[in-house]
Amino acid sequence: MVTALSSCAPSLDVPPIPDLQPVLQAYENPTVNVGSEIMAALADEIEGAAKAIQDSKIFREILAVIEEVQRELEMNTDENGNLVLGGACDGGANDGSSCANDADCPDGTCAGAVTFPSPNGAIRVNYICPGWDERQFDAAYDVEPDPANGSIDLWMTLDSGGIGRVVWGTAAKCLYLEPIEGESCEASGCSQASYDGGIALDLGEDVLPDQNIDQLLVTFVVEGTIGFDGTDVRINQSFRVRLAATVGLEILVDIGEPALAETFNYFFQGTDQGVRDATGIVGCSLEERRCFDESGTLFSW
Repeated sequence: MVTALSSCAPSLDVPPIPDLQPVLQAYENPTVNVGSEIMAALADEIEGAAKAIQDSKIFREILAVIEEVQRELEMNTDENGNLVLGGACDGGANDGSSCANDADCPDGTCAGAVTFPSPNGAIRVNYICPGWDERQFDAAYDVEPDPANGSIDLWMTLDSGGIGRVVWGTAAKCLYLEPIEGESCEASGCSQASYDGGIALDLGEDVLPDQNIDQLLVTFVVEGTIGFDGTDVRINQSFRVRLAATVGLEILVDIGEPALAETFNYFFQGTDQGVRDATGIVGCSLEERRCFDESGTLFSW
């Protein structure tokens, strides 16, 4: 759960927003012509990064925090688009419940709230990670997460009540479970996952409280350690996902100096994979160690 939603007060000490535009431009304009020599040197690294990202699904844990903030913003925004924090129903059927206006309090009033008209500013979100207790998937389990499970701390900007496209922060030894099949551990068990390190992401556009993040193409930059079933993997990687495409992943491969001077993209889409480089798109197979088009193998390594 999101345990702290800071105010939009101008005194909030907001760290600089990361500039992700060079990363986005690198995805759109790959500069490297990929051949056998490059793939021989980088195929194992690409495969390892993809496995760590796909197995741990760290992107899903981070986006879940943003979706929770969306819900809180929607619940605490009144009919005029103002953000209302700290309100509680006084009297009536919902006595003591949080509220944004009197309409949330049948037979009572919404009292004690602080209103931010058409809010613009920044919020800091502290999310206590769910940990490795499989009971968290039980509908009847209602226990606050233990701070020992680690946390994700994110900064977000607000523009007229919506979340700005760039979100950034850190994860501190965040522990979570990744179901092997389905949405819980019941069918096939769960893997124990973790992340410790830096986070920055671009949502592609400013996001309104009622917008479906699953449909967005989200670009991540992570630098830290992914843990998965007892194995730790260091990662310093940008990648893209769209949650609605459950098997889609695109990795930015940066091979030059300075950073982002020489790049290409390696993508996974369903059972397909391949390279998008300066010359276009070709199919590849890391398992078969070759790239190809409709005429056959172009090169191997």
